[in-house]
Amino acid sequence: MSRSLSCLFLLFLACCGAKAAAQHQYQLKGFMGVQGGESFTYRLELKDSVRNLLSGYAYTYLDEQHDVKAYVTAEVYASRKAVLLKEMYIVYNHNFKSQALICLVEAMLEYNDKEKTLSGPLNTMTAGQGADCSRGSITFMAPAEIEHLFNPTAQASPQADTPAAQQPVATRPKPARRVIYDTVRKASPVAAAVNSKPAAPKQPDNITEGKDKTLLWQSDKVILDVWDGNNEDNDRITILFNGAEVLKDYVLTKQKKRLELPLGGNELNIISIMAINEGGDPPNTANLQLDDAGTTYNIIAHNTIGKNALIKIRKK
Repeated sequence: MSRSLSCLFLLFLACCGAKAAAQHQYQLKGFMGVQGGESFTYRLELKDSVRNLLSGYAYTYLDEQHDVKAYVTAEVYASRKAVLLKEMYIVYNHNFKSQALICLVEAMLEYNDKEKTLSGPLNTMTAGQGADCSRGSITFMAPAEIEHLFNPTAQASPQADTPAAQQPVATRPKPARRVIYDTVRKASPVAAAVNSKPAAPKQPDNITEGKDKTLLWQSDKVILDVWDGNNEDNDRITILFNGAEVLKDYVLTKQKKRLELPLGGNELNIISIMAINEGGDPPNTANLQLDDAGTTYNIIAHNTIGKNALIKIRKK
């Protein structure tokens, strides 16, 4: 009888071990941008909880020696590739400092198939006593980490389940595929003339508070031109670069104002465009062109008074 009970107990432990082994772990490393132009690393360590709910910890830091650790839950909506992220309480604060008041984070993050990012606006809450907690955004950019979050069971190597004694069936080798790059040049002139259409000009990206733009950058500096691309209506802006003012209370005109911004050693550099007023034709609107050693990006920033639009630049 004692031996039978021991066997059942061992079987129970084995089942529990198998269940624990099936639990998925998730790690995502990204960036948090907050009002005022500051940026921090934002790292998640999560595991399965119940159904589509994950739980774990979030770490916020500029350097890992001075971080904040918070208990966090993440509700995953795999079908539409979205995540509702909520920090529940602070576990510790290792002398983390910010010019903004960052409270507990709540953010709805959505996947952008074009940019291959998971991002969204964040609110920080639960400071108590009516404190004005900062807003901002969170962005994750590692495709493998994002894919694992939405599809944790997708593991390669189906051959691992193939019995060792089973021999692969001999097949005739397939001929190497040829890739022809000059099909347009070899096509008949008449066909080329009929099928060719002028490429439509790319429309500028629009940014505002809670809708940022993230750029992967090659060179060591940013050439930034800013102007009023609509009617001159006395729009005034302030531009901050990594939290420092580089253009203060500037009146936008048709003439472009050029700034040269050297990229620092930060993993992420943030350009913040703040609306000082809304001019005669609201909202405040600024046209921006960023040059990366010959590659240009056109962006329009629009906001109401006191709000920020962010451009995040990450070195490749």
